[in-house]
Amino acid sequence: MTSSDEAKMRAAPAVWDCHTHIYGPYDRHPLPDGAVYAPQAAPFGALRAMHRSLGITHGVIVQAACYGSDHSALLAALDAGEGAYRGIAVIAPEMDEALLAQMAARGVKGVRIGLMSHLGNAFDAGRVRAMVERIRPYGWHALVHGTPEDVVRAVEAVGHLGTSLVIDHMARVAVSEGGLARQLENVCALLRNESVWIKVSGVDRITAGDLGAPQARSVLEHLLAAAPTRAIWGTDWPHPNLSYPVPDDRALLAWLQAAAGDDSLLRAVLSENPSRLYG
Repeated sequence: MTSSDEAKMRAAPAVWDCHTHIYGPYDRHPLPDGAVYAPQAAPFGALRAMHRSLGITHGVIVQAACYGSDHSALLAALDAGEGAYRGIAVIAPEMDEALLAQMAARGVKGVRIGLMSHLGNAFDAGRVRAMVERIRPYGWHALVHGTPEDVVRAVEAVGHLGTSLVIDHMARVAVSEGGLARQLENVCALLRNESVWIKVSGVDRITAGDLGAPQARSVLEHLLAAAPTRAIWGTDWPHPNLSYPVPDDRALLAWLQAAAGDDSLLRAVLSENPSRLYG
C-alpha cells in the first residue's frame, strides 16, 4: 500500500474492516469447555491498534465459533468501540428475546449462519429459516459462511424473505480445484437478487495464502462486477485456523486496492457499501 493509497483512505469519511474476531483477554473472557478450537488471545485493544495503523476507522466483529453462545467478549468490545464497531452474533432459534434486544442496543447488526463442516456445522433449511425469522424484527442481516453449494441452498431457503444476506469469504470458492468457473457462475447468479451481498474477504483462504494467485484476482473481479454496490471487505483478523503462515493485514488491503483497480469501486467497497449496511 503506497502513501498515496493511505492518504486516499484517510480522506474517506469511513473506512470499514467488515470481518474480524476477538479472543480474550482470557482472564475476563475464557473459552468454554469443549471449545471447537482454542486460539491465542487476540483482544479488542490489539484489533483497534491494527486498524489505526492501517487507517481503518470502523470495524465489524464476528462472534467466534469457539465462544459458542457466550457473547460477553463481543459485547464488551462493542461497548469499548465508542460507536465505531458493529457485531455479528451466533444465535439459536430459541435464544431469549431480551438477549437479542440487548445485542441490538449494543451494536449487533446480524447473525452468522455457519455451514462449514470443520466447525461442526451442517446445512439445515428449517434452522436457517428459523434464524432469519428471529432477526427480521431487528433489521439485521444474515452472514452465510459456507461452500458455494451450501450458500446456494441457504439463499434458496431464505432469499425470498427480504432479509439481507451477506455471502461470507467469497463463498470459499476453491481456486485450486476444478469447477471454479461453475462455482463463480453460481455465486454471481445469487447476486442478481438485490438482497444478497458479497464479502470479498478471505483471499488467503481460497488460495492457501498465495496472494499472487491469478485465479484470486479473477474471482474478485467477477464478484465485484456482479454486485459493485453490495460488496464489502474484511481482513479476517487475527486469522484463525490456518494451515499456512498468517497473512499480513497491510498486504491484504494492498491486494484489494490493486485488484479492484478503480478508486470509485474501492471507495464503494471500503466505505459507501458498508456504511449503508452497518451505519
